[in-house]
Amino acid sequence: MTVKEIFELRKEGRVEEAYNAILPMYKVHHGKYTSLAMFWCAVDMMNLLLGKAIDSSEESLSALAEAEKIYKSLQRLAPKIYDELGSCQQALLNLGEALQSTRVRVEKG
Repeated sequence: MTVKEIFELRKEGRVEEAYNAILPMYKVHHGKYTSLAMFWCAVDMMNLLLGKAIDSSEESLSALAEAEKIYKSLQRLAPKIYDELGSCQQALLNLGEALQSTRVRVEKG
């Protein structure tokens, strides 16, 4: 699969497929477009997981824990991304806020 095909999966809303396709590619190659695809697929996956973290059930807590792992990975990846317009940095800020509000909701939950 190519990076272009992975971006097509994202466009089609096939978040998990795109994320699972980019992971092995990114493990062996950290080029400009591979890194961008990894970043945006991880953003999508994190948003998906945050949407599943709705209460204090085991499933929700597991989704939240996985989202937190992805967020930490995104924090490490973001400085390496070519981000001329600042969209990656803004996405990371938005995700941080979403993660915090999800934590609060789940803890009350």
